[in-house]
Amino acid sequence: FTSQSGNFWSPQTMTAISSIAATVGIVSIGVTLLMMSGEFDLSVGQNFAFVPIIWAILFVSNDWNEWLALAVALGIGALVGVVNGLVTTIFRIPSFIATLGMYFVLQGMNNLLIAGHQLIMFDPSLAMTLLGGKIGNGPFYMPLLWMFVIALVFWFVTTRQAYGNWTLATGGSVGPAKAMGIPTVRVKRINFVVSSFLAGLAGCMQFSYLKGVTQAQGASYELLAITAAVLGGTSLFGGSGTIWGSVLGAILLSSIQIGLVLIGVPGSFYVTFIGVML
Repeated sequence: FTSQSGNFWSPQTMTAISSIAATVGIVSIGVTLLMMSGEFDLSVGQNFAFVPIIWAILFVSNDWNEWLALAVALGIGALVGVVNGLVTTIFRIPSFIATLGMYFVLQGMNNLLIAGHQLIMFDPSLAMTLLGGKIGNGPFYMPLLWMFVIALVFWFVTTRQAYGNWTLATGGSVGPAKAMGIPTVRVKRINFVVSSFLAGLAGCMQFSYLKGVTQAQGASYELLAITAAVLGGTSLFGGSGTIWGSVLGAILLSSIQIGLVLIGVPGSFYVTFIGVML
């Protein structure tokens, strides 16, 4: 891309790449943790839009305190993960099917709540500045910083804490993990909540950065997050994966997306290119 375009390393390009990579990366961190335990979450893309819509309705339309509205919205987003985890573990419905059902539920809720309109915040609040504001005078915004902070936290959890071993053991082989005393059901439920929470948080960051939210926000993010995780070395069968690998996968995806546009390739070719690479 550098050889084909002189603008690849421009501040504008770095802003575009980092902004896409940050939100996809944060979602992929939660998806990676869940995939490491042997489960999937196809509802993260719709949750990515659902949580900021709730936040915007409470904060912008109903004049709630910004922090209270954010806490309630994120709590509702985490509740989505609770439902996904309970349905998967209690009724033993494959997570692919359970979260696909939740995908359609949230899609319908988003359509109902926003009805095709866009919720806009003209005067950024302190919460929005902390989640999506610009970092100094450079080309980067807060979501990029949050991505690295979140990645560092979950890298520490997965590599330096017993919970990381529990997650890998649960995804690797549930039977022996249970025999060793690992609470495999609880591990999966917690990871479902983490996945949903991070997806909602990333959606709120994008809302803060763009100053607006639509029901189409987060479209295909569930597939991009899984793609980033797989490119980063996470197994679809569970039992292996790295947080930093998923972050690099997200950066790679966003670099390709913006790079293709810079060299004049039609935007519709991006999905084809990602499919071939995957």
